[in-house]
Amino acid sequence: MMRKRVMAASLALFMLFCLLPNKLCAQEAAPKTTPTMVVSAPPTAPAIAAPDAKKQEAPAATEASPKTEEASITLRDIFIKGGWIMVVIAGLSFLAIALTIFYLLTIRRGLLFPDSFLMDARDAAENNDIEALKDICMDCPAPAARIVAASLDQIVPGQAIDYNRLRDAMEDEGGRQASALWQRLQYLMDIAVISPMVGLLGTVWGMMISFGGIENSAEFAKKAETLASGISQAMYTTFGGLIVGIFAMALYDILRGRLNKLIGEMESACGSVLKRLASTKKA
Repeated sequence: MMRKRVMAASLALFMLFCLLPNKLCAQEAAPKTTPTMVVSAPPTAPAIAAPDAKKQEAPAATEASPKTEEASITLRDIFIKGGWIMVVIAGLSFLAIALTIFYLLTIRRGLLFPDSFLMDARDAAENNDIEALKDICMDCPAPAARIVAASLDQIVPGQAIDYNRLRDAMEDEGGRQASALWQRLQYLMDIAVISPMVGLLGTVWGMMISFGGIENSAEFAKKAETLASGISQAMYTTFGGLIVGIFAMALYDILRGRLNKLIGEMESACGSVLKRLASTKKA
């Protein structure tokens, strides 16, 4: 009997030892499963946050679209939306271009003091042929011919030539011819001054339209639309006036330098004729 109890106790201990490792393995396996559940949870977080990212990118795309519309403004749109004042500004721009072409064709060496006239005038001055020199000046319509002819009018037949008197007469006529050329170029400067003022007039006109529409319209949507159209017209006319003014001013500066150079060369050429004439008389 005692032997059976010992056998039963040993069997129970054996079974207990066999069950303990299984329980320990189960307890060790349980902590291992919990990290896998924790690790598997984060991948679900980006999936939930992804719509938020898309929602954040969507406003960026919508905000970028107005920029592309602003960049697509053309000169035709500015001309149409600027109103009737843009017609005046466009007319001034075409007038500035026409005047520039006219000045480039007329303010040049071949028309102010032609080489053929200078050669004939110098030859006549060296030969002391006053009558031939006068005829050469009358046949040439250039400003240099008028300058030389004005100095020849101071010569009295039978008297000695006063070089200072001839020089003063030449300088006076040269100043008149230069003033006529500068007055011709002044029209381009006038366009450069008037164009921004016309643009400013369009600005005031657009603001008057804006505030007049706000005062007269009762609906908020119409007020906003009138305000936007008036302000856009004001900005477009200001832009057009400044562009034409800057363009005309730049052309005026270029032509002014060209005219200064040509006037200096013309005075030097006319002075060379007068010096040859005076040297022959002294001889």
